[in-house]
Amino acid sequence: MIKEVEVVAQGNLVVDQETLKKAGLGGHLRLIIKKGEIRILPEAPINPEVVLEDLAGCLGQEPATQYDFGLKIGGLYEAR
Repeated sequence: MIKEVEVVAQGNLVVDQETLKKAGLGGHLRLIIKKGEIRILPEAPINPEVVLEDLAGCLGQEPATQYDFGLKIGGLYEAR
């Protein structure tokens, strides 16, 4: 389905929910804005393992598997 809309570059452009759903764009969206173009894409789900790998080595050269996130809270401001 191709829907062409001619818009004069004044005011706001509104895309209704029905049009977004027909395009398969429900939920969270990502806008990419470049000169002469605006793209609307579905936001990809965040994979925590990928984020950890991206952060791995930011303080050194250790892999993400070296991080210990199994912290136990001993008090209001204490993690041990």
